[in-house]
Amino acid sequence: MTEATVERKLVKSAMRVIEVLELFDQEQRPMQVAEVAEHYGWPASSTSALMRTLVSLGYLEYDTGKRVYRPSVRVALLGDWIQGSLTRDGQLARLLEHIGQQTGETVVLAQQNGLHSQYLRVLQGTNALRHHIRIGTLRPLFGSGTGRILLCAMEEATVRKLVRRHNATSSAGKRVDIDEVLNQAEKDRARGYALSLNQFIEHSGLIAMALPLAPGERPLALGISGLTVRLQENEQAYVKLMRRSIRDFLTPEPAGTS
Repeated sequence: MTEATVERKLVKSAMRVIEVLELFDQEQRPMQVAEVAEHYGWPASSTSALMRTLVSLGYLEYDTGKRVYRPSVRVALLGDWIQGSLTRDGQLARLLEHIGQQTGETVVLAQQNGLHSQYLRVLQGTNALRHHIRIGTLRPLFGSGTGRILLCAMEEATVRKLVRRHNATSSAGKRVDIDEVLNQAEKDRARGYALSLNQFIEHSGLIAMALPLAPGERPLALGISGLTVRLQENEQAYVKLMRRSIRDFLTPEPAGTS
């Protein structure tokens, strides 16, 4: 077996580990090997071996009675040192859940990944008519709602550099105009949110808003995704809910209070 073949197998295995953990995060319930294998189209035997390995490493727990797996506390603690001001005490998770419960819409949390906005967390909506969005979904920085609101947090020089990178790797029809990007960012920044409709999924859109951050933390975008007609009808109500919820869930208490 060549070194390149070994490397490809290791990369594939690493990707599958992440995909297993992301599926648990998406489903938020214990799952059987067969469910994971069916979801991704993997062989049951290799899926079982992978999940047993994750149990031995302490990342999954196995219920022998119900024959189901679930993530362990070790998984929950992996990133508790990152974005500490937001993840502390589960306040960010409660914010997302609150907005989802109040609207019935799909709620997403996004962060910049190169020239894209990537959905780090997705809470699927409960409304009868909705689109299913997967964790890890990529949307372009230029044109998407979460991408536009992330651009608002950047200095002009940084935005210009990203535009140059985007245009250098895009076909003529997908290149963007720097002045239009900066003007749109100014408008989004002024009103405090971005509204994107029918950009990637027909009859669907997203309202995005930036989350408050401590110095040194990377910008995060909160988004409500739903049918275009519902977002248009409820735009101001959803924006008001997002602002109030961000204030209530994420604003730190004054020093000395308890």
